[in-house]
Amino acid sequence: MPRLIVILTAATTALLLIACNSGNDDLAGVSGDLSAGSTATALPTGSVATAAPTVTPKPEPTWPRPLYLALGDSLSAGTGASDEPSRGWVGLVSAALPGWDLLNLGVSGDDSRELLFGGPLDEGLRHIALRATDAEPGNEISVITLEIGGNDLLDIYFDLVLPGDCPSVIEALQRETCVTALESALAAYRSNLAETLNRLIEAAPETPIFLMTLYNPFSGGASVIDEIGVLTLEGQEGTPFREGLNDIVREVGAEAGVILVEWYELFLGKQSEYIAFDLIHPNNTGHAVMAEAVIEAMALADLPVVD
Repeated sequence: MPRLIVILTAATTALLLIACNSGNDDLAGVSGDLSAGSTATALPTGSVATAAPTVTPKPEPTWPRPLYLALGDSLSAGTGASDEPSRGWVGLVSAALPGWDLLNLGVSGDDSRELLFGGPLDEGLRHIALRATDAEPGNEISVITLEIGGNDLLDIYFDLVLPGDCPSVIEALQRETCVTALESALAAYRSNLAETLNRLIEAAPETPIFLMTLYNPFSGGASVIDEIGVLTLEGQEGTPFREGLNDIVREVGAEAGVILVEWYELFLGKQSEYIAFDLIHPNNTGHAVMAEAVIEAMALADLPVVD
């Protein structure tokens, strides 16, 4: 054996003998010199120190989630609820669809034309296309709700009724300005609603669409204004308006094959109970009543809603 190897072997053997015959205090001293500022713990004779394994937690799996798309105006945005939008009817419906995402494109102040041409519908259609082509099955837009038209009528209310140009049904029907304004509004609404539904159905032919009739916020309040609400929403025999806006909703919805949800009947005589202080939008109770009607319709359509 070469001399250098013999020397190294002897030195190694000597160090091992010293380590085996030393007490724990000596081992602690040796260990403490290994790195400046370190704190060493003596090991029992014969034990082997092993480094603790580093465990990297696995990320929680993310599963594709279906999407609920809401289109509409301030009602969908949750106006009138005390904690909008979570207490609004859309938020309540979304809570009944656990495990679903929500895209609420309701815009306060929008009428049927602004929904169709102002951006919200295009944004909704963009999301429909993106989720249908992103190679993630299960995350598609799986239900759509649509309410629109209140501002089509409120424009007439604020422009002609409140200022006194069309103060009552009797006087309004005798004034060409009032008759023409309502005729134009209803005709435009029919066209806009039909086009909106056509575009949604073309983009998502298998997705259920729930379309709502509108409530009369004045029902149970001042009779003169209540009557105007009835005329514009439900029409009146013996007048140029045998059909109101809700009749258009029902007819266009039936032609398109969507699911109708009736809100009108739920609010009859309920102004003091269901309407917020602004006398237009629903309060928390009103929003809850609207949500319940939609959830019931979704349950009948076999969507996985829960109470």
